Amino acid sequence: MTTADDHWPATLERVTNALDFELTNQQIGAKTTQPSFLMRAIAPSDISALPALVATAVHASLEVDRLIALPGPGGYDPKARSVRQALVDALNKEPPGSGQRSPFVLGYKTAYRLELARVMWKAISDAPARRLQELARARAF
Repeated sequence: MTTADDHWPATLERVTNALDFELTNQQIGAKTTQPSFLMRAIAPSDISALPALVATAVHASLEVDRLIALPGPGGYDPKARSVRQALVDALNKEPPGSGQRSPFVLGYKTAYRLELARVMWKAISDAPARRLQELARARAF
């Protein structure tokens, strides 16, 4: 039996696949020969042509990424945090200014995108439209 919300897991995977991840200028830890930087998710530059709820899902995914990245015991979702940290570590090991990403980074990005979609579905599954709007609204402030 299908419901009106059966499309959301696939939609969320498409939304997270549209995201990219980059290191920020904010360095963490001691200054060493191999510095480590924080990572942030970035949305496509133009999401105005997307349907309203899909655009809302893009903003909500950025908020969920921010929640996963928050420091502290337990965290938003420990499994997602560990997958995210593996991606951060892989990005930090890339040579600075390299034009192409290694297959490892691409693999870690894919794993994190799937994990982000899973966490988003877990967060919104009881009322997708309303929960997406709440998450996107939290990001606006």
